[in-house]
Amino acid sequence: MIPFIFFFTLMGAYIGQNNATELLILVAFGVCATALKFADYPLAPLLIGFILGGILENNFARSMQLYDGVSFIWERPMTLGLLIIAATLIVLPSYRARRARLRMKGVADGD
Repeated sequence: MIPFIFFFTLMGAYIGQNNATELLILVAFGVCATALKFADYPLAPLLIGFILGGILENNFARSMQLYDGVSFIWERPMTLGLLIIAATLIVLPSYRARRARLRMKGVADGD
């Protein structure tokens, strides 16, 4: 059953654009997905980022054109606040993990 699924997946990717590059892209994404699955990386955040990334990029480019650059981030208090919240949400989990790792190392060393 798996060879048939693999065959029809490759054929579908090729028939879509009649381009062999599509096959390479399919295989590359398949290898990346398999590596992430073996690393126990959740797939949902990756899919959400993949779907919303283009929308975010288009709207960011539009806002940069509207405000003549990225200075609107620093000049407007709401965007600055959202930027600080986003940076905190990105940094905080790694900080907590590092602190927990150091705490466990201290317990293991007997400190």
